[in-house]
Amino acid sequence: MCSGGTYIGYLAAKQLELQYLDREILQQAAKATGIGPQMLEKFDGQSASLLEKIINAFCFGAPEIPSTPIFKKPIYDKDLFNMEAKIIRRIADQCSAVIVGRGGFYILRNRADTINVFIHAPIDYRVERIMKAQKIDKQTAMAMVKKSDHTRTKFIYDMLDVDWTDARNFHLSFDSNVIGVSTSVKMIRKLIKNEN
Repeated sequence: MCSGGTYIGYLAAKQLELQYLDREILQQAAKATGIGPQMLEKFDGQSASLLEKIINAFCFGAPEIPSTPIFKKPIYDKDLFNMEAKIIRRIADQCSAVIVGRGGFYILRNRADTINVFIHAPIDYRVERIMKAQKIDKQTAMAMVKKSDHTRTKFIYDMLDVDWTDARNFHLSFDSNVIGVSTSVKMIRKLIKNEN
């Protein structure tokens, strides 16, 4: 959160004339399930808590209850992740694109035509960026960044059993605070275009 990765990805896609995909993957998943994107947004990139799993289990009723009300099957985090993974693979088969997040680094890890990039930055830099962008105090910004880091780490570990911050998962990893947006985009472009 707030390392600038989304913006860097967008600029790289624009300069390289590639598709840029982030929220579009969620929209395609919503279309495939028939569930609105706003509803899926609640599940996207998050592992269900124990309480949510218990509540979902009760949607189907307990065995001792003779008649249970009919509920639409709930969306489970793993089901949504698998659907998004399928969409990501289909997109990669059909066109060249910059795909932001959603475990794409792992989903497409065995493809020779894929470059995985990890953009990170120190927490103080990220907190300062979110304070300015959302005009909030430091304590609120710090809490948001820490919560986002925890949620993403847990989600990727729950879905893939990997540490998403491990540089070995990526071909290129850099600190956007040190490298900057412009140089970051240039590095990505050079790597993809195989320029000197």
